[in-house]
Amino acid sequence: MARLPFLDRTRGLIMVFMALDHALFFWSSGRINNEGLPLLLNGTVTFNPLGDFSSLAFIVMLLSSICAPGFLFLAGYALALSIKRREFKGLSNSNINHHLWRRGMLLIALQLFIASPAFNLQMLLQTKSLSSVTWGTFFSMSVLSTIGIGFFFISLGRHISPWNLFGISGFLYLLSQLFLPTITLSYPSHLSIVQAGQAILVLPVSFSPESLVNNNFPVIPWLLPMTLGWLYGNTYAAQGIAYEAGRFAVSGFSCLTLFLLLRFAGLGDYLLPDGTFQGFFGLSKYPPSPDYYLLYLGLFFILLFLFYKLPEASRLAGVLEDFGKVPLFFYNIHLWLYAALPALLSNFNGYSLSFGVAVWAFGLIILYPLCHGYLVWKGLR
Repeated sequence: MARLPFLDRTRGLIMVFMALDHALFFWSSGRINNEGLPLLLNGTVTFNPLGDFSSLAFIVMLLSSICAPGFLFLAGYALALSIKRREFKGLSNSNINHHLWRRGMLLIALQLFIASPAFNLQMLLQTKSLSSVTWGTFFSMSVLSTIGIGFFFISLGRHISPWNLFGISGFLYLLSQLFLPTITLSYPSHLSIVQAGQAILVLPVSFSPESLVNNNFPVIPWLLPMTLGWLYGNTYAAQGIAYEAGRFAVSGFSCLTLFLLLRFAGLGDYLLPDGTFQGFFGLSKYPPSPDYYLLYLGLFFILLFLFYKLPEASRLAGVLEDFGKVPLFFYNIHLWLYAALPALLSNFNGYSLSFGVAVWAFGLIILYPLCHGYLVWKGLR
């Protein structure tokens, strides 16, 4: 089964938006983050509001919020196509399962030893002491570890219908939404194994070195786009790429229509619309609400369709395709590229939003030859 170039292009654009989000995290004030993060205040569960922000911050939020659901969808979709290829070659089920578990363990290791230290670099350099390396700073989990655990989940469920696997994931997601306030109320004991399990599976938490585990991408809420990608990848059939692109277009417009219906009705999100344009699109990402998924998966599906339509010879398509073919390399390199200098200068978040955008653009100029060279070295160009 041949690669689908528009998938690599869309993944490449998502990586570019992800780099924007992370560059601003390390460099700039004025960036919107922690949208909807559950908080326990005086015994009452509330959700962190968006607050005041500029038009540039709003645009950055819209672009960066596509990244996580799109990234996880493509992880599930590409995994389904990869397993189809392995099955076509006659590889055994045990061989495929071992591959999935090895891949999952690699992603968790990359999260703990490469990605998370980049996010914690500022704190580690400020303290200048090993005392800052706690269980919470080491077990600082995020998107890579969630995808890795998702590989374990799929390896256990890949022999049932992909519709059923997605249904199980959807049911667990709805349960996590329903019981989130109750779980938040029980969380304050940071060093409990039970609370660590809640942070890994259900509850996004504010980073704290005193916690046993930190995690802003709990597994159950974020399995939903991954198993959706698994479903689409498994149902991609012989009708061809044009049919698949059309299916994405229909899915995108359907998601956006349902989002508008729910949002105007004031349903599907912890953060209610406040009558402003920005408030209407201010959705809970931590944890991802139904409205959040409908809006950003809808936009992501439309992007897939548009990149199918982009001419093969387009220079932009070629650049994005190179980024999209090496997502793990790009992800880990870009974090350290953007994190190192502000940490060494002890000026974390010390610059304006517009300056951070300029740093992001300059970083992309550095990242492209690195990714292109890596592709050549791996024999993928």
